[in-house]
Amino acid sequence: MSPRALIGLAAALLGCGGAREDAPRRSVLLVTLDTTRPDALSCYGGPPGNTPVLDALASEALLFENAYTPAPITLSAHASLLTGLYPLRHGLRDNGIAALDPAAHTLAEAARAAGVQTAAFVGAVVLDRALGLDQGFEHYEGPEKKRSTSGHPTERPASEVVDAALAWLGARDRARPFLAWVHLYDPHHPYEPRTPPPGKAGERERYLAEVHEVDAELGRLFEALRADGTWGETFVCVTADHGEAFGEHQELTHGAFAWNTTLRVPLVLRAPDGWRAGERTDELASLVDLAPTLAEALGVALPGELDGRSLLRPGDSAGLYFETYTGYLAFGWSPLAGWIDARGKYVHSSRPELFDLARDPREERNLLADGGAGGEPYRTAIGALAERPALLGLDAAAALDAELRAGIQALGYAAVEPGAGAFPHPLAASTRPSPHERVGVWRESMVAKERMNRGRFEEAAGILARLVAADPQNPFLRSELATALMRLKRHAEALAALRPLAEERAEGPAAHPQVFYKLGVCAAKLGQREEALAWLARAVELAPAEERFRAKLEAVRAGRSEDDE
Repeated sequence: MSPRALIGLAAALLGCGGAREDAPRRSVLLVTLDTTRPDALSCYGGPPGNTPVLDALASEALLFENAYTPAPITLSAHASLLTGLYPLRHGLRDNGIAALDPAAHTLAEAARAAGVQTAAFVGAVVLDRALGLDQGFEHYEGPEKKRSTSGHPTERPASEVVDAALAWLGARDRARPFLAWVHLYDPHHPYEPRTPPPGKAGERERYLAEVHEVDAELGRLFEALRADGTWGETFVCVTADHGEAFGEHQELTHGAFAWNTTLRVPLVLRAPDGWRAGERTDELASLVDLAPTLAEALGVALPGELDGRSLLRPGDSAGLYFETYTGYLAFGWSPLAGWIDARGKYVHSSRPELFDLARDPREERNLLADGGAGGEPYRTAIGALAERPALLGLDAAAALDAELRAGIQALGYAAVEPGAGAFPHPLAASTRPSPHERVGVWRESMVAKERMNRGRFEEAAGILARLVAADPQNPFLRSELATALMRLKRHAEALAALRPLAEERAEGPAAHPQVFYKLGVCAAKLGQREEALAWLARAVELAPAEERFRAKLEAVRAGRSEDDE
């Protein structure tokens, strides 16, 4: 059955809006584990005993072996989960660029319209309510945007998130069903478990320790629902927004690449009536399937043409779309977009790739490397999806709060500036290098960023200078090099590193006010007042809501010297 036919069937079954007359009065608990790869969970073959709570849940649930995120990006993935739309349709292609269009129809909005109580408890500012995922939630709670002395100003631990969820659940109206979303961010880098593993533990061991701690917090949440009698009438969904890489294909963390290391996610669906309890399935599933799935579990309808299908109904997936534009936005590389179906996985870029996942699960042999055929059906599927109407183009994105973007950057994201211009079509031809050809550059840049986070700016500058020499057109590397040099008070060198960005940015994927701000700061430090004023005025023009830019411009005009690097 075609994707459009599946969508039509779902619409006919669910109706055009409101609650279904024959729908059961069930509640839904949605848990999203940030940055959690399937094999971090014992029920997916991870270390025995690492996740006893989730293992017990899986014994009561349907476990999906082949579930995928549409993007290895927190905001993009969660927007797809809550809307049933792929990123190229809902418009959130990376973290911190734009907010979800109010025209979107979210799962929470459908639930609330049907009288369901709705609440969300998120663990990181990357999902701040200003980014639009609060649509339909009566209660939406997240961490503070500003930095604190704790070292993790823009996230909060699972214990606090679960405490907040338990407080709300305890005070809710017991006469009405609920939709509660709990997002736990702890496994995200840096890996800093409350109880470090013994011995000289590496990053993967510390990561697994954080997953173990998250599992224990979920135990508190699940036990509370059992204790008050709610468990028996609650549909539970546990999944992740994306996975995490520990050197596979040389990748560290996640975001810029499209390997299954970060695209595959755990997915467990537990129905209170015992539906398919204890089963495992290899059918394809995507996070876009969860909005229609959970809508059906709640007995409500989602309007519009969705990309996802309800996993509660039999039927094979026609295939799944995925993308990442992070390498394009931050590094100036080719975008990555692709399609997975029962036959294999296609990745479109300036260097197309095709993998037979059954025979080559580690994605080591590109069947198109020698000019082989086989990519056309996948390109056709991607092209058909791209023809569907999109909610939001990046040009329509309103500028986000500067403190919010700073908080997102503090979590380690590039946080590309708003107003970056239109995204290229996922099948557009590109002469830019494929991110999969530049993974070594990504890895070293992450090492340099880690050095800077630890205050080791001389080391970071040395790494970044070498990378810029090898890839002089890379905007991210130049900007990071300039930051390291500015910290070392080497403003003339920083200015030289930044100038090409100011000259070339009109042709690049984004116009960064931050670049012009840094240029202005460097010029001011070097006594080049007129040039500093010109750069800072440009930064203010591009980001008029950024008070820091405006304050620096006024300081230079008034001849005041301020240390604001």
